[in-house]
Amino acid sequence: AGVALGVQIGAVASEIANFAMSFIGYSYVWGGKSPSTGFDCSGLMYYVLTQYGYKMNRVANDQMSQGTYVSRSDLQVGDLVFFGYGSYANHVGMYIGDNQFIHASSGKGCVVITSLSASYYANHYTGAKRIIQ
Repeated sequence: AGVALGVQIGAVASEIANFAMSFIGYSYVWGGKSPSTGFDCSGLMYYVLTQYGYKMNRVANDQMSQGTYVSRSDLQVGDLVFFGYGSYANHVGMYIGDNQFIHASSGKGCVVITSLSASYYANHYTGAKRIIQ
C-alpha cells in the first residue's frame, strides 16, 4: 500500500504542478489571486491549491507556517519554496522538478518558471514546505 500511496501522491502533485503551469504568462498583479485578475506570488499558490481542496493562508509568510518542512535536497514536485530574509518569507513558488519553480514574478510582470540557482533566489531561499500529502 505504501508504494501505491507514494505513486498516488506523486501523481496528484504532478497534476497540481501542471495546473499551476497552465497560468504561465498570466499577469502579475499585487494582491491578485485568480486567473481573471492576475496573480501575486502567494495568490497563485493560494488559487492553485484551493482548487484542489487545500485550505491555504493567503500571504507567503503565512503559507510558510503550513505543511511539513522539506529540506532542499528532498524537494519534490508540488512542494512550496519560499524566499525572503532570515525566517521571513516575502515570496513563494511551487517546485516543478529539475531545480525549477513556477511563480508569479513582480520583476517579470507575469507567471514564469525560474531556476532555484538564479542568483536572487539562491541567495534568498528560506525553506520549503510540503502541502500536498
